[in-house]
Amino acid sequence: MKKLFAFVLVLAVLAIAMPVLAEETAYTYTETDVMIDAGDHQIPATVTVPEGAEGETFPAVVMLHGNGSTRHEAGNAYDYTAPELAKAGIATIRFDYIGNGDSTEDYIDFTYDKGVADALTCYDYLATLGAVDMDRVGIMGWSQGGRLTILTAARSDVFKSALTWAGAYSQKGSDAEQYEIAKANGYYEVTYDWREPLKQSPEYYECSMNIDYDAEAANITIPFLAIQGSDDTTVVPETAQQIVDALVNSPDARVDMIEGAGHTFGVFSGDDAQLVRITEDTIAWFRETL
Repeated sequence: MKKLFAFVLVLAVLAIAMPVLAEETAYTYTETDVMIDAGDHQIPATVTVPEGAEGETFPAVVMLHGNGSTRHEAGNAYDYTAPELAKAGIATIRFDYIGNGDSTEDYIDFTYDKGVADALTCYDYLATLGAVDMDRVGIMGWSQGGRLTILTAARSDVFKSALTWAGAYSQKGSDAEQYEIAKANGYYEVTYDWREPLKQSPEYYECSMNIDYDAEAANITIPFLAIQGSDDTTVVPETAQQIVDALVNSPDARVDMIEGAGHTFGVFSGDDAQLVRITEDTIAWFRETL
């Protein structure tokens, strides 16, 4: 009788555990570099897609990078996060803005409006893969990529959820002064510690300074998560709450504050704990909202 009870107990435990194990089983995935035709330029992109059963489709996320960076992102953080999303059953596409990464174009032709257009072109490309459920696509971005996430989500109704990592917001205080230099010289040269300078055109500043961020944010009607580091000195921590406060028509907008994290979430520190944490939060968010 005791043996029978023990056997029944084991079966009961297995019955409880098996769905959990099934849920946590990681998908294998494929990762492919592509060039996407955007009409007057080509968009270098990397597509990461879970491998499922025949006919199975997956939600997906368009990933936007920050100013002066690439689709691999600071410390190759996106190269870590995209495969982790794929293992969780979420496809991604990450791409280089005009004049960044593998783009053969000149950054002087980049504007925020063109960044939004390229994000939407990458969304359209997902439909060609056959493995993406186009009714379940989200968008995310880091730093300036967060700014463009807001603008893209505000100007299109194709996305079902949005997320930012240290997302930038509002006007840059330096824009007006730099614009005058750009008008006089034909460009303003932005310098970086980690790459060669980039030239920003007068059109870049005209586009930037004409944006009404609060009005744009009010057009967003999808769930929105702002992941922010409490020790960020590049995009100050209060920015995340400013974004959430402006999302007056989002059904679920909130801040995820990472205590002790800076703008790059420790990716250059040799300790990947913060990157792992925000990746886990990102996966959980898109599982919940897509």
